[in-house]
Amino acid sequence: MKQFFCEENGRLSMKRLCGFLCVAILCVTMYHNSFYETEPSEALVYSVSALAFGCLGLTSAEKIFKK
Repeated sequence: MKQFFCEENGRLSMKRLCGFLCVAILCVTMYHNSFYETEPSEALVYSVSALAFGCLGLTSAEKIFKK
């Protein structure tokens, strides 16, 4: 798991950490809201999803195009 959050030089990748936290928070929020009648704002869900996709996708794109 540590390899997922670290870059090739051993430094912590903030994009991956931020993306993972966004995905975790979104999953917890969706799970929590499945038991209650309150629904999160659509804009909030799309924003967090886009942020998670952007953070994790940019890291992957960097690795692909760096080589």
